[in-house]
Amino acid sequence: MTDQAVAPRAWVHRRWVPWAAGTVVFVFTLLVGGALAADWAWRTAQMNELLDRVEASEAVMGELQDGVAEAFEEHGSGSDNQKLDNELRDLAAQAEVEIAAAGAAVAKLPIAGWHGDIEQARDAYLLHNRAWVEYMARASEDSAEFLRPQELVNETFFDAQAPFVEAVPDPDVEDLLQRVITIFDVPEDLDSGGMSA
Repeated sequence: MTDQAVAPRAWVHRRWVPWAAGTVVFVFTLLVGGALAADWAWRTAQMNELLDRVEASEAVMGELQDGVAEAFEEHGSGSDNQKLDNELRDLAAQAEVEIAAAGAAVAKLPIAGWHGDIEQARDAYLLHNRAWVEYMARASEDSAEFLRPQELVNETFFDAQAPFVEAVPDPDVEDLLQRVITIFDVPEDLDSGGMSA
């Protein structure tokens, strides 16, 4: 009789166990979900900032390309080749400084150690930026560089695309993939010259 009387009371005292276990699981799920959401937001913010800095770097390169095209249009068909040469070398010297500064801004972007895909995208772009800086350094000494194929400039540009696509967070609520596509979109009829990427 005593054993039968104790058993129901022990069961009554343990009815809280399923509720406590459920609460622990619920809180754990909330914590994990919150951590994942916070990391996704952080990843999105870092990728957004990386794209801002890459777009700024690409804008400097685009301005240089426009300036070179204008210089050739203005002086290319004339007999004053020295004026064209001077202008091209000046454009290259200025672009070298500005592109290097844009690359430094990309390099300084703090990226969380566990966001390796974003870090790889940044590092891949820095190779392209450095190729441009070296290209501009050569062109500032010899304007004929603008007429030579710049294979390293082009290769590093195209090689950087895949890491950027892979680094876009999922879900992509800020349409970062479209920004990546826009950055790496080049005309189909682009030649193999150094001005291409």
